[in-house]
Amino acid sequence: MAADAEHDASRRGDPDLAEELERALAEHQFLLLYQPTIDLKDDAFVGVEALLRWRHPIRGTISPDEFLPVLESTGLINAVGSWVLTTACRQGADWYARGHRFSVSINVSRQQLEQPSLPSEVARALADSTFDPRHLVLEFSERTLAGGAELRATLERLKETGVQLAIDDFGMEPGNASLLESLPIDIVKIDRTFVSDLSTSTSHAARVHQLVQLGQLRHVQTVAQGIEDDDQRLRLQSENVDVGQGFLFSVPHDAEAIDRFLEDYAIFSGKPL
Repeated sequence: MAADAEHDASRRGDPDLAEELERALAEHQFLLLYQPTIDLKDDAFVGVEALLRWRHPIRGTISPDEFLPVLESTGLINAVGSWVLTTACRQGADWYARGHRFSVSINVSRQQLEQPSLPSEVARALADSTFDPRHLVLEFSERTLAGGAELRATLERLKETGVQLAIDDFGMEPGNASLLESLPIDIVKIDRTFVSDLSTSTSHAARVHQLVQLGQLRHVQTVAQGIEDDDQRLRLQSENVDVGQGFLFSVPHDAEAIDRFLEDYAIFSGKPL
């Protein structure tokens, strides 16, 4: 089956793919890669985002774009999300024990957020791993955060565990300012769409400026995603964006490669880790 056909099938809820994903979870075929985030003010290494991948025994490493819809449609997203949470906390605790003080971010789906047990699950993962909750960031898409009082109550309970909360792909949905007014958000991640053509699109450049100003007004950290060249980095610095993430700094790595990246980056930047 061609890649496009496979992708279309996954979105329709291919039962064969669903069965494969159940087997993948049972046989530990999922893995996390980690993409560094860099402070744009002083080039310090400040964190990583954990990114889910499927290490398929025949097809190799598969991006979540191909299988995430099936995880969501079958409810497997909750079990896989729990695995991501546990694995990221353990890895973060390992880095922390070796003297590395930086954040680890994970993505949380709408289905996970709707589970009343999520705050206690997060608290348990933090306690079991001994990972400092201040260094765990839970990321939610703007669309995920469209909800009422019940959603806010869950987010408040998550904040009580000591973690940070972030809005991913910020700026794509209408009414984003109201999210910062009504929800306990610490970080906004500006969508890569606005970063990719900063130098050629005046509307996107204006949008980035607006989002940064909004973040500053609400006292939340701003992160720009998808930075691929120095021109983008310099323009984002001029807008006073706090943190950058993208291929300019690093592709995603497995945990072992991140250890090497940390050493190399410390030498290159002159910044102790």
